[in-house]
Formats: sequence, structure tokens, C-alpha cells
Amino acid sequence: VFICHVSEDENYIIQLKEAFVREKIDVFFAKDELSWGCELHRVINDGLRDSKYGLVVLSKHFVNKCSKWTSSELSSLHSKSRLSSQDDRILPIWKKDISEAEVGAFDMTLVGIKALKKEKSTDCDSALIPLL
Repeated sequence: VFICHVSEDENYIIQLKEAFVREKIDVFFAKDELSWGCELHRVINDGLRDSKYGLVVLSKHFVNKCSKWTSSELSSLHSKSRLSSQDDRILPIWKKDISEAEVGAFDMTLVGIKALKKEKSTDCDSALIPLL
């Protein structure tokens, strides 16, 4: 599982990553993979390539920040999903603070993908794990 997120949502992301690890699900979390002197682009590209699922954690922070890294990751996930003959999928999580209109204004294609919508902004929903 590749987790596409912004650093402002890191507390939630760490909880999510820990839930995957407890279930023995491999997870790519950039902060764990990057070391001093590594080639950032290569490490992230390897993580994207080697992951069956791309988890995109959408929040106001995500759409407002729209960093070159998250945009590149999301674009790569869309490409991988289109080109793959396997069951590689984008799995969006909409945090409580974001609306369908905001997601659509950011990326219309994400509105058409069934998302897990968080009722609370901080809880880590283990209901996602059986889907993987």
C-alpha cells in the first residue's frame, strides 16, 4: 500500500500506517523509506511501482497544498491504474473536513472512485484493512 498524503495530516497517516503494520500489510510511508543522501524521486517511484494499492488521503490540507510531490504521486497512481492489467487500485479516504465539491474542484476523477469517508478527523478506521 502506497500512502499519498500531505505532512499536515501526518498524525492520522501514522495511525493508519501502524494499523497496516499490525495486520502485516506492507506499506510504503515515505518518511520511513527516505534516508540522508537518497534520491527522493527514485525512492518514491519505487514505492509507487511496487504497491498494489494507492491510498490517497484527501483533506483540506491536501487540496489546498497541492504540492509537486502529491500531484506527481496522484498522477502516477492514475497512470498505473489505467495501464495495469492487475487489480491495482486507487483507494481514496476523504477526511471529515473535505466535501465532494472540494474534491471535484481538485480532481474530478477522484469523485468517481468510491471513497471511505471519515466521520471523525482523527480516528483510524480499521474497516479499510479487510478491503486490501
